[in-house]
Amino acid sequence: MRKVKCSKANIALSPIIMYNKTVCKQPKAGEGFMQKIKDFCKRHRLLWLTLLVALAAAAVAAWAGFDLGQRVDNQPVYEIVNDDYTRTVVIPATADAATQDDGTTGLYLPVPLKSGQRIYGVRLDLTTHNWAFRHGTLYAALLDADGNAVANGELDCITIKDDTFAAITFDAPYTAPGTADAEADYDLANPNMTLRLWYTPGDDWDVYHLLGLWTDADTSQQMTRRNANGTTDSIVGHPALQYVVNDSGSWSHVISRLLGVLTFAAVVAGFILLTHRAKLWQVVLVCGAVLGVAFAFLTPPLVGPDEYTHLAKCYRQSSTLLGQPVADDDDMLLVRSCDAPYFKNHTGDIGIYAYKEMLEHLGDAGCSGETTVSSDTYVTADPINNTLYLGQIAGITLARMMGLGFHGMLLLGRLCNLALYLALAAAAVNIAPQRLRGIFAGVALLAQPLQLAGSLSADAAVLGYLFCFTALCLTLRTRPARWPETVAAVVLAALIGPAKAIYLPAVLLIFMIPDANLALPGKRWPVGPIAKVLALVLAAIGWVQVNMGAALYAARDVDTVGILRAGGAAAAGAALLALLYWKIRRDPKKKKIFLGAIAAVVVLAIPVGLYKLTHMWGGLTPEQLVGSIQENGDSIYTYSAGYICRNLPNTAKLLLRSFSAQGAQWVQGVLGTALGEPIVYTVDASWVLGVGFILALLAAALPQAGETVPLGRRTKAGVWGIVLCVIALSFVTALNWTPINYTTIFGLQGRYWLPVLPLVLALVHHNRTVAVQKPAERKAVFAMLCLTSFVILQGAGLYATFQMPS
Repeated sequence: MRKVKCSKANIALSPIIMYNKTVCKQPKAGEGFMQKIKDFCKRHRLLWLTLLVALAAAAVAAWAGFDLGQRVDNQPVYEIVNDDYTRTVVIPATADAATQDDGTTGLYLPVPLKSGQRIYGVRLDLTTHNWAFRHGTLYAALLDADGNAVANGELDCITIKDDTFAAITFDAPYTAPGTADAEADYDLANPNMTLRLWYTPGDDWDVYHLLGLWTDADTSQQMTRRNANGTTDSIVGHPALQYVVNDSGSWSHVISRLLGVLTFAAVVAGFILLTHRAKLWQVVLVCGAVLGVAFAFLTPPLVGPDEYTHLAKCYRQSSTLLGQPVADDDDMLLVRSCDAPYFKNHTGDIGIYAYKEMLEHLGDAGCSGETTVSSDTYVTADPINNTLYLGQIAGITLARMMGLGFHGMLLLGRLCNLALYLALAAAAVNIAPQRLRGIFAGVALLAQPLQLAGSLSADAAVLGYLFCFTALCLTLRTRPARWPETVAAVVLAALIGPAKAIYLPAVLLIFMIPDANLALPGKRWPVGPIAKVLALVLAAIGWVQVNMGAALYAARDVDTVGILRAGGAAAAGAALLALLYWKIRRDPKKKKIFLGAIAAVVVLAIPVGLYKLTHMWGGLTPEQLVGSIQENGDSIYTYSAGYICRNLPNTAKLLLRSFSAQGAQWVQGVLGTALGEPIVYTVDASWVLGVGFILALLAAALPQAGETVPLGRRTKAGVWGIVLCVIALSFVTALNWTPINYTTIFGLQGRYWLPVLPLVLALVHHNRTVAVQKPAERKAVFAMLCLTSFVILQGAGLYATFQMPS
């Protein structure tokens, strides 16, 4: 290496050269271009993330649709016409492979078709005579009385198995003239159609290996065989025949594309709104609307929880609004003629054919508005709480005024119910304290609330009222109320009281608001206490009006008179003790003796009261127990209040068994991974989605490190008491439905606890043990959108493939 001698001049010039702005070191080839790409990606990283989310959402939706189509497309349903067969008859072939149809060759089979019946093809028991390499095509044509072909189909002969039924699907379904009668039988003695069968050989070998059809030997029926050489044979017997009365076709593509587009829109719109700092109530309103519409299409007709009962109530109120007759002389609900075939008094069917029927008739219009046909639904005299059916009644009434068919009417009723829920849920998110809005947004976007809102369920309105009331109470605890907010709290309490019996304790949340926060500026009136008492009184009045009958029925075997007497005596004794305490309160010695005496009395009263409670009115005799069993195996006696008190050990055992056997189902009911009516159908999404929902809720609920805890111990204890009261009342209600010979509780569903879920998460938020470094509520809400979309896409496959007919 050559040494360079540095002079003083070189050293003096070096700073000038180093810091000049004209001459610089040239970058390597491509280095500047790569830096530009990096800078561009960094500047537009949100755009790239949005595209990535969109691609992922589209890929998941596309795969779900492809998988659904592979499982349910082109699945036929058969109906037996004749299942007796003892011999085979040769099906004639055309003269050569080049002749597809000469117009005459074929086996002509007289077949019966019921009036108004729709068939998609025929299914025949064929024999290849052990020739496994048959080629060519088997053709079928359905001929009317005039000999005109009304339906045509074909089958590749290579798919035919020896002595096995094979289906020939028509190019288009054929519907026989007349009015359909599902109870009519096939009249083989009086056929009204003719089925022509012939086949075209694929090669010369097929000519020597005949294709046959199994038939019986009934001499009352004549078949005609016209051969290619012009000869005609007369043959007796009926073919072994089945009709293809339904076919799934490619209807899965319609439902999967619809749900795929909606879930894609919800995920992408949610990501854009959340990354651009949109308010959470806007996210709930926009994305909840898209996902709710998806649930309205996902849930087959009358498959939502108790949807058929809700439909009957809404239809009844709609008829009253429209001035139409409500019931016939037998108190059966009157419906429009176009609604009669679909109106049921039980949960609807599921499967791909339920989707097919819904989509086929969704656009039906021009229906008469007159209610002239009696349904199977009995009109009871029980009052209807219209505040829970505002959206459903409005949608059904509007659909009937527009002349929409049953499925269009049902969909519009669902969408209006969804609109009411979203308005209330978005209001709750906006009202809630800033640090709790993520909780309310996450709960509002759970699969279960959106599933309920996308049906005719009254629980959607109940959830909306309770979410708003809970959010308002939590907010007014921290700041003074404006007078509209005070009025809103009282009105919401009045709406909650008659909504559902188990939610009455939630009204006590209003007592967590300080009286000073409810006071009106410049007014001396005790507005706070007045508002609280008024809210409680209105809720209690509404509760009594709607639920007193059910409460009395639950207490039908309780010594009500004895309990009232004991309660009166206890109240009088408490008043006397309070008066005595008032007189001795300043004497410590007497006060100590007094409190000790009360404690001793309470200790003695507990076992006495428990004994009395467990021996009210005796029990059921062995004869009553044996005679109470119905045909379905259920006892007519249920866990009433008196039976529970007399059988506390048995009740405890039943509850313990229920926790182990049904606990997971209750959690699924809260989250929404149990779809439809779980008592009737078991349609459960993946447990992985349930775990994801729980983690997302916890992420939204956990506080940020260093955040103050505004809820005191007494308030927390009160909130926990309200939550536990609601849960306990749900168990008591379900026990009242449970026959005494059951080993687990009947009818308890996790969705009953949804209204208090925000309270539980609020308590988690105010814990002093676990916290997060950064707020994760927006990420949690986006995760909730993705998980709910997964439930919808998986739910379509679960619904469509449930008990696939064969």
